[in-house]
Amino acid sequence: MLLRILPFLIFLSCGNMPKSNEESNVASENDLKVEEEISDPELEARVRAMLGLGFPKLDNENAVEFLLKWGIENDEQFVTMSTKYGDIIVELFNDVPIHKSNFLYKIHRQYYSPSEFIRVVPDFIVQGGNSEEEKPQQMRFLIGTHSLPQEMLEKHVHTRGALAMSRSYSNNPQKASSSYDFYIVTGRKISNNELASIELEKNIQYSSNQKRLYNENGGTPHLDGEHTVFGRVIKGMTVVDKLAATPTDNSDWPVERLEVYMTTHSSIN
Repeated sequence: MLLRILPFLIFLSCGNMPKSNEESNVASENDLKVEEEISDPELEARVRAMLGLGFPKLDNENAVEFLLKWGIENDEQFVTMSTKYGDIIVELFNDVPIHKSNFLYKIHRQYYSPSEFIRVVPDFIVQGGNSEEEKPQQMRFLIGTHSLPQEMLEKHVHTRGALAMSRSYSNNPQKASSSYDFYIVTGRKISNNELASIELEKNIQYSSNQKRLYNENGGTPHLDGEHTVFGRVIKGMTVVDKLAATPTDNSDWPVERLEVYMTTHSSIN
């Protein structure tokens, strides 16, 4: 059982990570040790039956081809994340097809129902997709542990409400994404001077609209060029803020369980 060793491993890639939001990294399940022994017979039978229906166990060799093909036949655009504080509705971007299909596939395989937000940092992010419980560890083993090639686009940045995938910061020069761990940006308002410094450091150029959104709404621009943004919250940021305000321990792990259930939709009312 992984239990409370998990938060330490989540931050393994960050070194001596300061508590400052601007300097915090977002790690992934690639930094976690996943148990390979399946001790829940019912879970094993259910997921292995799923695999027997033509869904392969995913790895870095077959995941991209499978997800792109699957996404053509399951092209839904919206996801509802239901929490104790209410619903969060996100829109997935069509121009990041691997990340979009991956997220939809994991939802259809019921990996995220239930799952939980396991890291919350005010004015930074809320992060989900993992757990200290046995079930998600086993499901990742059975569905397949793999990474995603990055699909970073200049048009999709870490303004408030952005949905992005975590990644390992160790031995990952390609900046490949996690295939399970995700986060939603809360962030703080960013000045033009700060944005100019980030533009110089990262050799990027923000549009006038991106600067306005960072100025007026906030975000985490230091993560631009580091993680793939593949969606955005279109309703329910007040719910995200309530999640972000949850008291935590010293590892940013919420002291209460922040459970979430996910459903997909082709349209919203």
